[in-house]
Amino acid sequence: MRIVIYGDSMTEYLHRPLRALAEHLAGLQPRVDAELYNYGVGATRAELVLYRLRYEYWHGRERMQPLPVLKPDILVLESCAFNNSNDQQAGLSNFTHVWDQIIATCRELAPQARVLLHLTIAPIAALPDERANRLFYGALPEIFALRHHWRGVYQQSFAQWAARQGLPLVDVRQHVLNMAAQTPLKHWVAADGVHPNPAGVNLISAQIAAGIGALLDLEKSNGAVA
Repeated sequence: MRIVIYGDSMTEYLHRPLRALAEHLAGLQPRVDAELYNYGVGATRAELVLYRLRYEYWHGRERMQPLPVLKPDILVLESCAFNNSNDQQAGLSNFTHVWDQIIATCRELAPQARVLLHLTIAPIAALPDERANRLFYGALPEIFALRHHWRGVYQQSFAQWAARQGLPLVDVRQHVLNMAAQTPLKHWVAADGVHPNPAGVNLISAQIAAGIGALLDLEKSNGAVA
């Protein structure tokens, strides 16, 4: 089985190779052994995911192949909501329109692939210090708060779009928010306030593995998978 994960830096932070995901897949019953490809690239918008599905892409020295060459069995697609959120209200309709095109492209170029959508951990609202994140340090509090607000809006918009499409969604964001009373968000997030720390990587990987297991179990019950 070949599993490919597309996304932005939140996906890239899950490491290459995807060790934690491989371990969680191996722990499923029945065990899932797979070739795993991390196609996460920092600062990726949904439009760039759409491009990379169809065309070869180089990230540093890594060659990322298009879907007709990859022939994946499962595609895990992260929302890229953080990067598109810079467009604020004006870009919301375009964001979901691009996702319509992404799903259509997956069905066109990899009709055999099962699609699993993924919403990652939400960012922390507090402004990080300079050493943790120079990009955000020194930003006016109201500008930082606005950016944080729209990241949340875009994540929620993606969840609503997935529900309308009837597509399976691994909502790690909501899972973490539900646990916030017992386990604060900072437990899962690095000092920069955005990317997952080792605990976050393990949690995201476990949730994706569980989503893949549920997807395969559903198809087996429907007689689609031998």
